[in-house]
Amino acid sequence: MIVIIGLGTAGLYAARWISMLNRKEEITIIERRNYETYSPCSIPLVIEGAINIKEIIMAFPKTKRINLILNHEVVDVDVNNKKVLYRKNGEKEVMEIRYDKLIFAGGSLPKKPPIKGLEKQGVFTIRTVEDAEKILNYLAKAEKALVIGAGAIGMEIAYALRKRGIDVTIVEILSHPFPLSLDEDMAKIVSEKIQSMGIKCLCNSKVGEIVGGKEVKGAIINGKYEDFDMVILSTGVMPNTEIMKGKVNLDDRGFIIVNERMQTSNSDIYAAGDCVKTPYNSIQLATTAAKQGIVAGINASGGNAIYTPHTGAFVSAMGDFEISCVGKRGKFAGRGRSTINPYSKKEMIIKIFIDENGKITGAQGVGYTVSKKIDVISALMRKNSKIDDLAFMEHAYCPEASHLYDVLNIAAENAMRRLKPEKYIV
Repeated sequence: MIVIIGLGTAGLYAARWISMLNRKEEITIIERRNYETYSPCSIPLVIEGAINIKEIIMAFPKTKRINLILNHEVVDVDVNNKKVLYRKNGEKEVMEIRYDKLIFAGGSLPKKPPIKGLEKQGVFTIRTVEDAEKILNYLAKAEKALVIGAGAIGMEIAYALRKRGIDVTIVEILSHPFPLSLDEDMAKIVSEKIQSMGIKCLCNSKVGEIVGGKEVKGAIINGKYEDFDMVILSTGVMPNTEIMKGKVNLDDRGFIIVNERMQTSNSDIYAAGDCVKTPYNSIQLATTAAKQGIVAGINASGGNAIYTPHTGAFVSAMGDFEISCVGKRGKFAGRGRSTINPYSKKEMIIKIFIDENGKITGAQGVGYTVSKKIDVISALMRKNSKIDDLAFMEHAYCPEASHLYDVLNIAAENAMRRLKPEKYIV
C-alpha cells in the first residue's frame, strides 16, 4: 500500500506513475478538499472573467486500485508503526491506514506579511478555488484594489482586476516588478507596459497598515493614507509541513529535505512539490512539482528514478504580454530585440546569460510569445549547451511566422561576442 498525502500536482503525478508502472499496487490518496483536482495557476483567469470558475476544477482519473479519500485531513503520521491518522473535516473520530511507502505532497500555504489589519473583510490570499470565489463575490463592491507583491501572481491578479475595470495599485518592497526574476533593464519594459494598461506600481515601497473597521477602507503606504476597497496578498508561500515535524528532516524554513530520489531521511517516506528542498534547493512551480511527483511515484513503487537539476523555466502572462525566465544570471549577458515576424509590431526582448566558458546559465524574456524562446533555452541548458549552439541554431523560417535571423540568434551573438572567441563553431 502506498499512501499519498495531498492531491496537488505532485500527488497527482505520483499516483499516475505508480498506477502505470505497478499494476498490482494499491494506492490511497488523502485530500482535505471536497473536490478532486484544480488549477491554482488559472485563478487569475477566473478573476479576469476569461473562464468560469468551474473550468479550473477537474476530475481525477481514478482506477480500481486507487482509493481517493476527499474532505479528510491528516492529523498525524506514526512513522514507527507506519500509519497515517486522519479524520473527516469538522469531526473528531480519527481513522488510520497502514502504508508500505508514504508520499507527502502537502504543498504550500500563502505567506502573510507582518502588516496590521490583515484580518479585515476585503483582504484576500490567492491559493484555492474558495479564495477565487470569495474575491469574485467581493468584486461588486470594489472600485480600488491594492495588490501587495509584484511577483508573477500579483501581477497577473492586478491585470485581471484591471480588466474588470477596477483601479489597481501594486506595492512592491523591492526595486522593480518581478524583482527575483528580472534584471532592472528588463523590468523597466514591464513597468512601462503595465503603466500603459492603467496599473500603478509603487516599488521600493511598503504597506504599513490596512485601515478600516470590519471592512477595508484604505491603506498606509510609505506613511501616507490612500483609499482602497480590497487588498490582495501575493507575498510568497511557506511549506505546509507542520505534521511532518519530528518525522523527517526539515530545513530551518520548514521545507522537507529530500535526496535526488525524492526520498526523505526516512527511507519509507518520499516527498514532492512546493514543500520540499531538493539537492538543488526549493522551487515552487507546477512543472517541477510534476517532475518531483513522477520521481517519487516511480521510486515508491519499486522503480529507479533520479531528479535532475531543474532549470526553473516559467512564464507569467498579462493578456498576450509575457514575462518568462529560466536558470540564473551568468558572468556575461547579451540582449536581442525583435518582432514576431518582419511585418509585426509585437516585440520580444530576450536576455541570455553565459559563464566564462560560454555555457548557457539562464535567460530572461519579456514581450509576445517569449515563453517559446525560453523553452528552447531551457532544453539546451539541460544538455549543458554553449552559446554557439544557440547563436547558430537552425530554426524554421517563413516571413509569416518568423524572422530569418531570430531574436535568439541576435541575443546569443551579442553574448558570444563578449567571450571574444578565437574560433567559431558554426
